[in-house]
This record gives sequence, C-alpha cells and structure tokens, in this order.
Amino acid sequence: MESANSVGTCDRQLEGPPRVPSQRSALKGEVIALKRKRIVDAARRLFYEKGYERTTLDDIAARLEVTKQFIYSYYKNKTELLHEISMQCIGECLKTQSRILAGKLSIPEKLARIVDEVAQVIISYQAHTIIYLREEMNLDPEIARTIREERNEFDHRTMKLLKEGMRNGDFHMVDERITARCIGGMLVWCALWYRDLGVLAPTAIGQLISQNVMRMVGHHEYKTAKKK
Repeated sequence: MESANSVGTCDRQLEGPPRVPSQRSALKGEVIALKRKRIVDAARRLFYEKGYERTTLDDIAARLEVTKQFIYSYYKNKTELLHEISMQCIGECLKTQSRILAGKLSIPEKLARIVDEVAQVIISYQAHTIIYLREEMNLDPEIARTIREERNEFDHRTMKLLKEGMRNGDFHMVDERITARCIGGMLVWCALWYRDLGVLAPTAIGQLISQNVMRMVGHHEYKTAKKK
C-alpha cells in the first residue's frame, strides 16, 4: 500500500509545477494594457481638444505627468496612437452588429436593434469618431484603407439584411444598397451633432433613430424589440 506521502508526491507530479509564472505573466499583461489605455485616453482627449497636428508627445506626457520615454515604451510615435484611436469605434460597431445578427431575432428586430445599439456605441465613442473623420488624411494609407474596408463591411451586412427583409416582404424600399449607405451615414453623423446636454439620453436617441430607420425602410408596424 502506498503511503500518504507517496500519493501526495505522485499527485504533485501529475499536477506539474506551480502556475505562478503564468499568473505573473497574466498580471503583467493586465498592467501593460492598463498603461496603454491611459496613454491612449490622454492622447484622445488632446487630439480632440487641440487637433492631431498641434498635439505633441510632450503634451501627452505632461497630461499624464510622466516622461516621454514612458510613452515610447508602449508606442513608437504619435501616429501609432492616432491609428489605435481611429480604429476603436468601427471595431466596436462591427462587434455589436455581429452579435445581433447572430441572435434569434426577426429581420426587422435585428435591423432595429443594430441601429439602436450602434448609435449608442458611436455616441460613447464620439471623440474617437470625430478624430478619425477630422484626421483621416494623417493616417497611414494602409490603416485608412483598413478602416474604409471595415466601414464597407458594416454597410454590406446591413445591405444583406435589407435585401432579405425585402424578399420576405418586411421592408419596402427602392434600392437596398443606397439605403444601407444612408443608414451608415446617419449613424456616423450622431458623433457630429450629439451634445451631452441632458435633454435626451443616448438610449433614447438610439431608439428614436431606430424608429426613423424602420419607417425609412417601410416597416411602419415595428415596435421596439425587448432586449434579452
């Protein structure tokens, strides 16, 4: 019969070495992500307030109360910060759209929910969107192309949903391609006119834009889908 000590030794051999290094690695990754986020947040505020070209890395370092070398530890230059800021909003919009399209809602409910929630995403990423629209000419051509492709992908998915809705008799419009572009443009413009004055919350704005879009596509009977 094996002794308790031998069994314990065997169990430890099966379990392998302690996972302290992996935990440390995970913690280090979280710390790096937090520091990068702080840098991006400071850069975003300054790009929004002063413009990209008038903002220097010294300005960003001063806002954070760190040295410029601290920023260089995580970002090569100011352009890299602009790239990250510019790509964040469209990335979140595509994630939101993908999640809703994968759900078990009707076609009209999917469209309404996409417009509602993406409008709120764009409002929450208002500064990112305005910086992108204002500073697109300062983006690396490859990054600018990637963002345009992602925006086109958003519109393409919307167009497919509209086409399917027309086929089912849910929607009535002249051209689903133009309508999809109009919806995308309407959503982007939220960032340009929205002001946090306390009159309407982003949730209310999302619902109102969604209702207008449903009328635009000829689905007047639509009622706001209950969120699950």
